[in-house]
Amino acid sequence: MLHLMLAAVLTLFLIFQARSLVHVLRDRRVHAPERARRHSDIVWTVIPVAVVFLLAARSWLAVVDLPHPAAASAGAPVTQSVAQPVR
Repeated sequence: MLHLMLAAVLTLFLIFQARSLVHVLRDRRVHAPERARRHSDIVWTVIPVAVVFLLAARSWLAVVDLPHPAAASAGAPVTQSVAQPVR
C-alpha cells in the first residue's frame, strides 16, 4: 500500500514538474530571445525531472511486483546437497 501511495504522489509531482519545465522553457524563449542558449541550462533543468521519473518508475515496478530475472540473482544457483564433513 505504501508503494502505491508513493508511486501516485511521485507521478503527480512528475506531472507538475513537466508542466513547470514546459512553462519555463516557453518563458525563456519569449522573454530572453537574444540570450544565447546553453546546453547546460537545459541539462540542469531536466535533471530533477529525470530523478523524479526514475523514482516514480521504480515505485510503480514495486507496486506491480514483476518477477526478477535470473541474471539478477546473487551468485551461483543454490543446490540442496548436504556437505560431507572434512576429515
